[in-house]
Amino acid sequence: MAGKMLRVALIGCGRIAVKHIMAITKKNSGLLLCAVTDRTSGAFDRLFDFCKLSGKTKDQIRNTVNTYTDYQEMLQNEKPDITSITAPSGLHYSMAKAAMLSGSHILLEKPMSMKTSQAKELFDLSEQKNRRIAMGHIFRYFPVVRNLQKDVAAGRFGKISHGSVIVRWGHDQAYYDQTAWRGTWKNDGGVLMNQCIHAIDLICWLMNGQATAANAMLGKRFHDMEAEDIALGILKLDNGALCQIEGTTNAPSRDHEASFYLLGEKGAFRMGIRRGKPYFDIRINGKKKNFEYVIKEIRSRGVSGLRSLTNPHVAIYADLRDAVLNQKSPIADARSGMTSVESVLALYLSAKEKRQIEIPLATDFSSQEMSEYIFGE
Repeated sequence: MAGKMLRVALIGCGRIAVKHIMAITKKNSGLLLCAVTDRTSGAFDRLFDFCKLSGKTKDQIRNTVNTYTDYQEMLQNEKPDITSITAPSGLHYSMAKAAMLSGSHILLEKPMSMKTSQAKELFDLSEQKNRRIAMGHIFRYFPVVRNLQKDVAAGRFGKISHGSVIVRWGHDQAYYDQTAWRGTWKNDGGVLMNQCIHAIDLICWLMNGQATAANAMLGKRFHDMEAEDIALGILKLDNGALCQIEGTTNAPSRDHEASFYLLGEKGAFRMGIRRGKPYFDIRINGKKKNFEYVIKEIRSRGVSGLRSLTNPHVAIYADLRDAVLNQKSPIADARSGMTSVESVLALYLSAKEKRQIEIPLATDFSSQEMSEYIFGE
């Protein structure tokens, strides 16, 4: 089983697809790229430039990888073991559903969907069909994260007081103008749904809790688009801990930052990435534990675990392949996709209704219902 090659089809040839194509075609990945789908046929050539198929020219790659402009036709013809979906967010639900119904496992970029009922439907379908969904929640695959999560869950940091996440991931107006769906409530959402959702997933996972209530305020300060470019929020978790959230695309793009903090009775840690460089500071009972966690990482994942920052999608694909072959859940599984969507939509609903929102939501809610939201009121 360890040497079995799994056939992978990719839907969507946008910016993030490059990381997928590099991970799929990496040497010894155990994966075979069988098909690429995009509504714009001209997107294929650009994407094939990034294939790591040793010794093969772009023309040779074209002869071994089938291309489609209709993903339904691709699913019917190819029957891939894994379908990777990197299309615009508003299409994730329909594409993932079709792929699972065709028998495929899924690697799904965040968010899982733009509507709570659709996220639950995908989760339920994955259970019914025994299909694995790995979410593109890349932060779960960063160095030392898994060992920290295990130790928090085991009580090494004691009772958790609170946590915080800061995502300052700047984009200029050109980023939103390059495609019509970016920054729209229906197909993209704002900084919470796009740039923050996997960070919210990580902090809740690290804090060993599920969100039970949400409070938020939104702003649109520097960009011409429908959705928010600044959001502040608080989540209450089922273990009583609180989580503070700051997300914005208003910061300078050269200063990209995603940072995480957790405080417990016995210890605390700070970690994240700033200007492309990772950092972490872990302290338990007043003693610095950074070196201990580096050694743990090397022992559990090898030196490659420390390199996962360069392209975390390599680790996601390896994890999904292992989950498929050994009938287990990926680290960033379907449940993480469903709960993170509900947390973000609860934050949106809180801003819209100017009140605390309980989770799970009492009624179905979608990002499109924010279209009547008036900023500044």
